Amino acid sequence: MDLQTSNLQGTNAKYNAILSKLDSTKSTAFSNLETAAATATSAISADLSNLTNELRTLVPEGFSVPNVNLQGQLQSLSGLTDPTQSANLLASITSSFGSELTANGFNLDTLVTDAASVFGTDTSLSGLIPNFELTPAGDILRKASAVKLPSIDPVIEEAATFVPNTDFTAAKTNAINAVYTTFETLPTADAGVFKVSDKSKKISQSSGGVVITKEVTTPDQAVEGDIRKTVSPKGFSNRVVTHRDTFLEGPGSGRLGPPSFGYWEDNGTFLKVTLNFEPTQILGIQGLVSDDQREKHTDTDGTIVNVNEFLIGESPVVKQKQPYEKDIFEVVEGTDGKVIHIYQTYRKYNKRVRVFYKYNDTYDPNYAKA
Repeated sequence: MDLQTSNLQGTNAKYNAILSKLDSTKSTAFSNLETAAATATSAISADLSNLTNELRTLVPEGFSVPNVNLQGQLQSLSGLTDPTQSANLLASITSSFGSELTANGFNLDTLVTDAASVFGTDTSLSGLIPNFELTPAGDILRKASAVKLPSIDPVIEEAATFVPNTDFTAAKTNAINAVYTTFETLPTADAGVFKVSDKSKKISQSSGGVVITKEVTTPDQAVEGDIRKTVSPKGFSNRVVTHRDTFLEGPGSGRLGPPSFGYWEDNGTFLKVTLNFEPTQILGIQGLVSDDQREKHTDTDGTIVNVNEFLIGESPVVKQKQPYEKDIFEVVEGTDGKVIHIYQTYRKYNKRVRVFYKYNDTYDPNYAKA
């Protein structure tokens, strides 16, 4: 920005003078590039001296004489024993600070007494006497009270000592002990809360004309002496679980989710499915067909509906209101009831098959005690 342009608003005469001296000094330096060093030095020194004078108009040179501090003066006054010296110093303090102290609401006599009362003690005048200073130019400045510096070593912070919470530790231990060890496979020998029973008897149950005979452990067989067994490879008769397995066409044709999902094997006339658990009773089987195999049936109110999910075999649980021809199924012997053949005499179940059944759980947590 050209601050020397005529009539430019916001310019400063002193600053413009400094810029002029800088330009003059630069011109002198360039004009003496080929002259003798002594000649160039003399010429440039004169310009630099003029430039210094111009800079002093903006930033005046500091005083060589320090400021006179009121707190220091009163401290010195309190230490004087000679009456003449005391009178002379008090007169000087009154002359220098009296009117300014009065204007600021202070009484010099009171301040002199306050300073004398703490003289010779460890009490500092900082905070007791206002911090006024007299500059060599004759100006009175009031500054913030001087901050005292400690004469003792700083306090050493000690590292915190951790004290364990005994209640929390006990609760943590109890929580760990309350979580029993788990097994990927069914334990075959007693271990902690897992106590294995090897006793069982055959129980037969029928549903939809299909009878399943399976060995299970009854409650009376689970008790040996005063010990209640919690694990039975055959399953406990009192631990009946209702379950549903869903089967799809095959890998790539549908999603394979949790253990309740699987794939069927299509043998043409029948579908082969393998259940996740050994059933004690088949509650019902439903088969879903594609839209081109939908059948029309009349509802109870006379409404004609399209049906594409059919009941396979009879079932007391899975019910179908519309009458239609039901395919049959059989539980394959020698497979612990897990393998089922679903025949496709009337329709091809090519979308989804669901098997509803009951099985006996092999673990009874109600009696899990250490």
